[in-house]
Amino acid sequence: MKDSAKLLERLKELEERRKRGEISARQFYEGLLDLLAQLKDALVREDIAEEGVKKQIPLLLAFLKAQIGEMKSRGN
Repeated sequence: MKDSAKLLERLKELEERRKRGEISARQFYEGLLDLLAQLKDALVREDIAEEGVKKQIPLLLAFLKAQIGEMKSRGN
């Protein structure tokens, strides 16, 4: 099974478990962060063309800046 298929399967599983009330918001959040770490590892291994990499950078910057800003506002 390809990485993308595995990641999508795991995401769907997390969403369904949350929808059924089997996991808390905190557990869902932690599962999403774990999935994000797995995605990072898969993307690092992937041979992405320079143009593809350039397209991803603004998305990553926006996400990182937003998350770091939220951490700062919580005093961390």
